[in-house]
Amino acid sequence: MFERAPFHNCPACRAKATFGILSAGGDSVRRRCTACRYAHNEILPVPDKKVIYLDQPAISGIFKVKSGIRRAGDRNFATWERVERAVNRVSLLQRAIFPQSSIHRDETIVWQHGNELTIAHEMLGGETKFKDHYDIELDQVLKFARAYIDKTQPQVSFDVDDILEGHRNSWLPDLHITVDMDWSAIADDVKARADSTVPEWRSLYNFWKDKKLTFEQVLSHELNSFRTAKVGAVDSIRTKLDAAIDAGNAYEALNVSHYPVVREVNALKRMFAASGVPSDQLGNAVTTFWDWQGNKAMPVHRISAYLFAAIARKLATGQKRLPTRGMSNDIVAISTYGPYVDAMFLDNECAALLSEEPLKSEIGITAHIFSLNSAEVFLEYLASLADSTPREIREEAIEIYGIE
Repeated sequence: MFERAPFHNCPACRAKATFGILSAGGDSVRRRCTACRYAHNEILPVPDKKVIYLDQPAISGIFKVKSGIRRAGDRNFATWERVERAVNRVSLLQRAIFPQSSIHRDETIVWQHGNELTIAHEMLGGETKFKDHYDIELDQVLKFARAYIDKTQPQVSFDVDDILEGHRNSWLPDLHITVDMDWSAIADDVKARADSTVPEWRSLYNFWKDKKLTFEQVLSHELNSFRTAKVGAVDSIRTKLDAAIDAGNAYEALNVSHYPVVREVNALKRMFAASGVPSDQLGNAVTTFWDWQGNKAMPVHRISAYLFAAIARKLATGQKRLPTRGMSNDIVAISTYGPYVDAMFLDNECAALLSEEPLKSEIGITAHIFSLNSAEVFLEYLASLADSTPREIREEAIEIYGIE
């Protein structure tokens, strides 16, 4: 193991003494002279961390290893043990972070070990997490709206730091502070909302399956459905708001008024108002923009359209099993985070879809894609990150975190 050389000239006592670590994290480490207790901060070298998205089953698998939760017949437990060790190593070597997302949050809330799972994931993300996926989508919508107003080409940056909260290259703190949240008050509501979409998705999948629609047919329909989906969401909000008002449920009325599509409409109205659109024409300006053909190129919309078309192709060519409820979350994660991150660990089905043409060539995802089916390749990828750790970062990480 690396040992830090003795500090020969302590500014306080001039003794030949080593400096022990008091704390570390962010961009510095605090050391104290073992002879006179004098302490000072030292700036740590700046890492360049990869950003890797882990889907909920991967996070759960890693958590079960950390917690010793092993169910009979879990044939993947040994694989998760290896993944957990590799993920932990690259995290402590400051080579990668595995941030939480709003998608994970909603899935974790309804799990029996939700708080423990959240803490385990927080440790992998350090002080960093993904921005809410609705906020990332809204940012793209507003960039396209600006291009629509200015009659220019939309400019969307795929800098991963743009979709992170916190600082990607901060060193992991040696002391992690978290808040134990009680989600029980909203867990049932979150689950009910997720369950309410199941019949709708099942109906759509069965329609594609029965009609044997081609990839091109579904892709065209999805790419042209931007306005329809937005207007449908607004109509649904109006119905829910009216019901809440009629029932005298002020809490639900307030909750509905903060739904993502409402925030989008209000943001677009402000943008159009600033560009000179009269107040009585703002609603029409929003729906006209939603109908703009340029929105077909919006990354979050375009990627999801291709994924839906790929699913329809599978169903039309004989796949009997319908996608699970979790597929909708996977599509959101891929279409939102996919263009930005360095790698994604997804379920086998999603990873397979992304390996097929034309998705592989046309949706603009350059991230490395892994799944349980390619777990060995994922482990090799993590090992390559660990092996390429710069010497000065490796030495500091060994001393601070006690890794081999």
